[in-house]
Amino acid sequence: MLILKRKGLINTLSFFLLALILVANTFFSIRQFGVIEQFNEIQKKLPLFTESFVIVFITSMQLIAGIIVIIMETLFVTFVANFMTKKKLKFSNYIFPILLANIFSTLLNMTIIKAIDLDDMQNIQWMIWSPISQILLAVFIYIYFSIIDRSISNNVKIKLGVLIFSVFYGVPLIMHTLIIATFFQ
Repeated sequence: MLILKRKGLINTLSFFLLALILVANTFFSIRQFGVIEQFNEIQKKLPLFTESFVIVFITSMQLIAGIIVIIMETLFVTFVANFMTKKKLKFSNYIFPILLANIFSTLLNMTIIKAIDLDDMQNIQWMIWSPISQILLAVFIYIYFSIIDRSISNNVKIKLGVLIFSVFYGVPLIMHTLIIATFFQ
């Protein structure tokens, strides 16, 4: 019931938590993968970047990309879920579980990278194919529907979860496959 009564506050807090985690993830990536050192190699030929510029630039890009992904996911889920469940829930109804899924996904990816002790960006290309965030998103939407409206049948919730997973995993998978196929021709 807290989700329904204090939706705006929870969504705002979740959004700030996501921003904090994305910033932490950026600093984690900069240190873990030696991003500054890689830019220093570029600087030897073309001295444009300073360390502070690199940090601000990468952090800003990650925040902008994260926010765009959240908005696109929320718009898609809002449209599809309202169509499938024949409900009239708003954009703000779906943003909390989507923010939660992305927060957990980022934390899980950081934990995996730290646990395996990867130190090279080339070694984590397999994470592009990892369905972690899409599975979490589908599960959180399923749980959210179980909390918000018990009248929605499990069959509809499962179909919605499968559709969300398929789209958010399938589209990037197709794009990466086409990019790889294009480069290897």
